[in-house]
Amino acid sequence: MISGYLISLIVFREQTAGTFSFTDFYARRIRRLFPALAVVLLVTLVFGAFALFSDEYRRLGKHASSAIVFLLNFQLMNEAGYFDVASNSKPLLHLWSLSVEEQFYLVWPALLIVLGRFRWRIGLVIGILIVGSFAFAIHLASRNLDALYFHPLARFWELLLGAALAYYHHRFGVNALPSRLDRFWVRHLLSFAGLSAIVSALFLFSSKAPYPGALTLIPLIGVTALIASGSGSVGSRFLALKPMVWIGLISYPLYLWHWPLLSYIRIMESGAPTEALLWFGAGAALLLATLTNQFIEQPLRHSPRIRPAVVGLGSTMVVLFLASFGVVASEGLPDRPAVRHVKAAEAQMKREPATDESCLRLFSTGAAPAYCRQHNPGPRMIGIIGDSHAHVLFPGFAEQAERAGYGVLLLANSGCPPLAGAVIGKSDSERHKCILAVEKILSAILGDKRIRHVILATRGPIYLTGKGYGPAEADYDYPPIAYGQPVERKYKVGVDPFSDGLFATLRRLSDSGRSVSYFLQPPELGVPPRNCLGRPLTLISMASCAVSVKEYRERMSEYRAILTKAQAEFPTMLVWDPQPLFCDAKRCKGLVENKLMYADDDHLSIEGSRLVAAHFFPSLPLRAMSLPMSANQDQMSQNRIVEKLVNVIKK
Repeated sequence: MISGYLISLIVFREQTAGTFSFTDFYARRIRRLFPALAVVLLVTLVFGAFALFSDEYRRLGKHASSAIVFLLNFQLMNEAGYFDVASNSKPLLHLWSLSVEEQFYLVWPALLIVLGRFRWRIGLVIGILIVGSFAFAIHLASRNLDALYFHPLARFWELLLGAALAYYHHRFGVNALPSRLDRFWVRHLLSFAGLSAIVSALFLFSSKAPYPGALTLIPLIGVTALIASGSGSVGSRFLALKPMVWIGLISYPLYLWHWPLLSYIRIMESGAPTEALLWFGAGAALLLATLTNQFIEQPLRHSPRIRPAVVGLGSTMVVLFLASFGVVASEGLPDRPAVRHVKAAEAQMKREPATDESCLRLFSTGAAPAYCRQHNPGPRMIGIIGDSHAHVLFPGFAEQAERAGYGVLLLANSGCPPLAGAVIGKSDSERHKCILAVEKILSAILGDKRIRHVILATRGPIYLTGKGYGPAEADYDYPPIAYGQPVERKYKVGVDPFSDGLFATLRRLSDSGRSVSYFLQPPELGVPPRNCLGRPLTLISMASCAVSVKEYRERMSEYRAILTKAQAEFPTMLVWDPQPLFCDAKRCKGLVENKLMYADDDHLSIEGSRLVAAHFFPSLPLRAMSLPMSANQDQMSQNRIVEKLVNVIKK
């Protein structure tokens, strides 16, 4: 908002005087933004080469290149979601707001010129744009919360509030107030209220604060009141003190430096740094901001040689862009000495494909679940359903099933377990999609006569409480599982949506004649699995990837109690407990026999999938599954053979 006020006021004045030039405007922006930005980007990229794993470094390169062209907010918008990493592990995350600002200034001066040329009422247009942008933000709040935070059209209203105040001051003077309010005590009151409103954000805001909302308006109204109070108010005099002016002078480089420093401290300390380290990072940010302002910003910003400075800064950013792009293209430079020791293990941390053609052909175009895999299709199939935790079971069980002469069909959603009548989502739209996705999986499984046994695998505690685990899920913000539609009385046995949804699904599978196994959630690490192998660079604490059995059992207690009731209700259901495979008497570990068992903080790796499949597959009731094909099954098999022959002929 302050940016919208200051820069819009300059543009209004220059356009009125007839001295506005797009070339001069953007040259000033380059000299203001690029010097400190180039230094911070360079240091962040160089340091990342020593502190980050390959995929982390690749992500940093992607963020740096996006930030250089001021499109980082769109990049982050595409990453947001269930599988996004914690914000603390993104050293350039904060530059999203700089991207939004520059997107605004790409169109704002041109729009003002058009409005002036056609003699439109600028104040009215600004008001309409504020309302439109705010309305769009409210619309996104009900449709796509991940996009809401980063979308420029949902943020422009904040800049426009500053522009509206700038337009008022341009017309009536920078100290102007409506005549009824132009009293000295009113100005003092406005300034004091404005400062109080800004400071209150320190106490009112948290990561869960709704946006947009009433809380959002408090500091913005505070800024408006403080600026409107004029230069003689008590608040303005306070801000004119030398220490406050010094903070103002270094505010931009401080904004640039603070987050990379705090982020790298958290990364090197595996997400759990000491408070002393964070204060050290804050102090280092102040020092670096001061040095950047004195020795880089000021000399280049006020250099009399404007054209060479602009060309040099632009060329520097081009070089940084190419370097960032090179990091992305090289997949994060995996042969760096700092990460060479984990190169072999990194293959285990790559997720298997979500879909394959064999499975997609079972559905009409675009109608398949998020995870759709089929291996060794034939008359005897095992179904795996669930969420992303079912997806990671597929590799190991597909190998075991093929050896036994069976095929495997995986149908799973992402963060939306197939529990009939229960849904996950942050908006009505997401919850509705989850309802449809759950029914799609259950209908497909029940309609496939080849499948005689179903393995159900979902995450548990996170659905019950809506709380993630460990530093890796510090930003998890999905609500607990909820009722999405009425549950039939014969299925309703619990007092919560997870229980009712699970029992409803088990009843439908049981009524169809299928036998069922349920795979309990493995221990959550809470940290990236590379911590098991040692981070490239640490400060104080050594990385850990073990969880106490006590903590694991406490977090799983309610979830396990639900499964105990389910097993009592469905005695033929097998409940597979992976705890003995990953835990000893005291700790659950991410490394078993020097093999990495996890792909991330809570999903199994391929080796982890093989371990549990080798252990549990022999317990499947294969004899009961070895039934002769019915006439319908035989016809389905013949139809698939004909379909394959037709596809071959077409090709």
